[in-house]
Amino acid sequence: MSWLNVKHAMNLDPWLRVPLMWPEPGLEGVEAAQTPEAWARTFAEVWWEDFATEKPEPGEVDRLSDILVMYAKRAPSAFPGFEVLLHLPHPRDNPLPAYVNLVEIEEGESRETALRALTHADASYAIEPPIVEEFDSPHLGAGLRVLRYYQDEDSNEVHVGLRYAWRYEKGTDAADVLIILADPDAGRILRALDDVDEFARTIRISPDEEADTWKSS
Repeated sequence: MSWLNVKHAMNLDPWLRVPLMWPEPGLEGVEAAQTPEAWARTFAEVWWEDFATEKPEPGEVDRLSDILVMYAKRAPSAFPGFEVLLHLPHPRDNPLPAYVNLVEIEEGESRETALRALTHADASYAIEPPIVEEFDSPHLGAGLRVLRYYQDEDSNEVHVGLRYAWRYEKGTDAADVLIILADPDAGRILRALDDVDEFARTIRISPDEEADTWKSS
């Protein structure tokens, strides 16, 4: 068996992985991995040091810390079981969550049918026809990238959805890989597109024997 490896995505700027459990397993001795508050404060300070050419105004580190706490507590529940990484190119930006996971293949479902369904390539609810493009990954092969505009049921706002999907088959291992992003600000998605493409190309499936290297540098 194999496992979803997002380790290389974690090394990309400007991406920040959100732990799914507290304290994060394997990091019980790391203060920033104990609680959402400790994690958020640590990375709010790091982001201002690493991604801003100017110093924060009074209260801006606290503001970012509060935002990260909110995402740490709420983002994982949007798609339970998915890995969550935040795109945050500047500490004053609103984080853009990306969700990644393996999806079990339904018996008899073809690759094309599955990938189009996972990416909502034929979504009847879209405001206009989704933009469907082939998307190659050096680790997962040929997949799909789909950008679509749709009306949110709760707010009636127009949102932008971006999804990537691949079918992974090697030996006895088989699964579909899915990445999900959405935002009410079309510009936010489009400005991040190059970074998201780079992020998507780092995702891979690794053999179980490499799992012990997950926490190593």
